[in-house]
Amino acid sequence: MATTIGLPSLTITFQKAAQAAANRSKKGYVGVFVRDSQAQGVHQLTSAALIPSELGADNQAYLSRAFTGTDRGQPSKVVAVVIAPGTEDTDALEAGLKLIENQSLDYIAPPPDVTAAEKTLLETWVKERRKDYFTEKLVEANPASPPDDTGIISFKETDGAIAAGNTTYTAAQYSSRIAGALAGIPMGMSCTYAALEELTAVTPRSEEEQKTAINEGNLILIHDGQVAKMGRGVNSLTTIPATGNADWSKIKIVEGMDLITYYLRTTIQGQYIGRYPNTYDNKCLLLTAIREYFSYLESAGVLNPGESWAEIDLEAQERWLKAQGVETADLTEQQLKEYQTGSWVFIKCGGRLVDAMEDFQVIFHAASTLAA
Repeated sequence: MATTIGLPSLTITFQKAAQAAANRSKKGYVGVFVRDSQAQGVHQLTSAALIPSELGADNQAYLSRAFTGTDRGQPSKVVAVVIAPGTEDTDALEAGLKLIENQSLDYIAPPPDVTAAEKTLLETWVKERRKDYFTEKLVEANPASPPDDTGIISFKETDGAIAAGNTTYTAAQYSSRIAGALAGIPMGMSCTYAALEELTAVTPRSEEEQKTAINEGNLILIHDGQVAKMGRGVNSLTTIPATGNADWSKIKIVEGMDLITYYLRTTIQGQYIGRYPNTYDNKCLLLTAIREYFSYLESAGVLNPGESWAEIDLEAQERWLKAQGVETADLTEQQLKEYQTGSWVFIKCGGRLVDAMEDFQVIFHAASTLAA
C-alpha cells in the first residue's frame, strides 16, 4: 500500500462482474471528429439542426448520420470535435482529444479520412482512458491489425460496398452512423440485428464468411434481402484475459460494465470523497447506495435479478490494518468491519451481467391432419 499522500485513490476492481452509472439510464453520448477550416472546437449538439452551418457539406452529413440511430433508439447528444485540416501528422487530432478529456462520452467516431497513424493514436488514447475508468469506446473502420480490446469496435466493411441507393460509403465514412447507433441502444438491449433501414447494399459475404468475420472480433453488416442490419454485436476482443469471461467480447456486456464503472467513479468522486467522516456507518451508506443502483440495473435488464451485492472488502481491509501494525488475530469479523481505516475505504461488489436474446432454437411439432 502506498504511503505517500496524493490524489485520493479510487480503485475499482471487477472480476467477471459489473460496473455502472447513476445518471446513465439515458441514451449515450457520441464524440464525432471532422476536419474543417471553419467552426473549429467542440460543439455540444442535441439535434442535427444544431450542426454548424459553416461546416462543409460532407462534414455536416457525417455529423448528421450520428443522430440517425435505429428503431431501438437514438443517441441523446453528439459532441462534434472540429479539428484543423491536414493529415500529414497527428497534431490536429491530438489537440482535439485534449479538448474532450473532461467530457463523458460513450462512443468515438474518427474523422472520415482518418489515417493509419491517427488510428494508432486513437487506439492508445481509448485504452489509456479506460484504464482510468472512463468509458469511451472507439468505432474503428477496417483496422490494419486486430485491436483485440473491449474498448475498440472493429467495423469491418469493404470500402464502397455500403450503399444507400446511389450513394456509397467507405467504412470510415459510415463510422459516425455506427457510433450513433450503438450509443442509442437502450441498456437492456443489444445492437445485434439492429436495422439500418436506409442501406440497400453491404459487403457481400456468405454465411460462413460472416461467422468467420464475427469470430475474428469484427462488427459487420448483413442484408437479409429485406433490410440491412448489424451482425452480432461484438467488440474486437478475441483473447480472453485469465480473470475475464468470454462474454466480454459482447458490446452489450461491456456497456453494462462501463455503466457501473461510470456510476462508481462519478458517485464516489462527486458525492463521497472528502465529504464524510470515514466511519463504519458512512461506509454502510455508500454500500446501500451501490446496492440500490444495482437493484435498478436488475430491473433494467443489465444485471440478473437477485444476484447483485456490495460489501466491505474484509481481506483488503485486514491487509491494510496489518500493514499499519494492527494485530488482527483476535478481532471478530464485525470488529474488522468497524475498525478505523484512515482515509481508505475498501469495498467489493458484483453481479451477473445479462446478455440479450440472440440465439434461438425453436422446434415445431406438427400434428397429423388425419383423423384417428
